[in-house]
Amino acid sequence: MFEKIWKYILDIIYPQNLNCIFCEMPISRSNRYSMCKKCLEKIIFIHNSCDYCGKPTINTSLEVDRPVEKCPYCQGKNFLFDRNISFIEYGDLSKLMVFKLKYSGKTYMAKIIANIMADRLQESNSDLVGRMDIVTYVPLNKKRMEARGFNQAEKIGTYISSLLGLPMVGLVDRVKNTDKLHGLSSQERRRVLKNSFLIKEEMKDLIVNKNILLVDDVFTTGSTVDEMAKVLKLAGAQEVVSLTFLTGKYEKDIDK
Repeated sequence: MFEKIWKYILDIIYPQNLNCIFCEMPISRSNRYSMCKKCLEKIIFIHNSCDYCGKPTINTSLEVDRPVEKCPYCQGKNFLFDRNISFIEYGDLSKLMVFKLKYSGKTYMAKIIANIMADRLQESNSDLVGRMDIVTYVPLNKKRMEARGFNQAEKIGTYISSLLGLPMVGLVDRVKNTDKLHGLSSQERRRVLKNSFLIKEEMKDLIVNKNILLVDDVFTTGSTVDEMAKVLKLAGAQEVVSLTFLTGKYEKDIDK
C-alpha cells in the first residue's frame, strides 16, 4: 500500500517520467531523457564542433569526428577560458528545455539537461573529466535570483557534479545587477559584464592550481563564461573549461 502511495506522489512530482517533455505524448519511464522517439530525433546533438568555442562546424572530411582547432567565430579572439563544450544546437525545440526551466519553474528540466551533458561529456571527453577537480557555475545577480527563486546553472551543475563524481562549489559572486544580455553584441556584452564577478573570499585558496568545470545553460558569444574565466584564472586556476547546454551556429552579425 505504501509503495503505491509513494509511486503516486512521485508521478505528481516528476511528470517528465510520464509524458514527453515536449509533445506530452505518453512514454515509458525508460525513454531516454524523458522524450518520445520523434521529439528526440528532432534534437540536434553537436558532433563536430570548434575545439575552442564549441560552436557547431561543418566537417568536410570523411572522418566523422575530425577536430577543428578554431572556427570563423573565434579566430582572432583570445578567450580566457581554455575551452567551451556545448552539447546541443540552439533551436525552436531545444530552447524550450531551458525556457521551461528558467521561466516556467520546471526545475526537473535541470536533471534532464545535466544527464544529457554528463552522458555526452563522458562519451567523448573522458580524459578531460579525469583531470578536473571542481564543478562550479555562473551565478545570478541578487535581483534576478530573488525574482526567479533559483539559479538554473547551479541546479544543472549540482546534478552534473554528482554524475561525474566531482565536488560542486560556488566559487564566485555576481556583484553587479546587469541588464539582460539578449540581443546585445559580443562587444556590448563584454562592456556590460566587465567586473561583474568576484571570487568569494573563503574560496580563494581552494582555486589555486585547480582544473575547473564551469557550467552555464547557453553559450551565445562566450562573454559571460569568459568574464568568469578571467576572475578564476586571476585567482590561480590552472584550467577553466566551460560546459554549456546549448549554442548556435556562427552568424557573422553576432559579433558586430
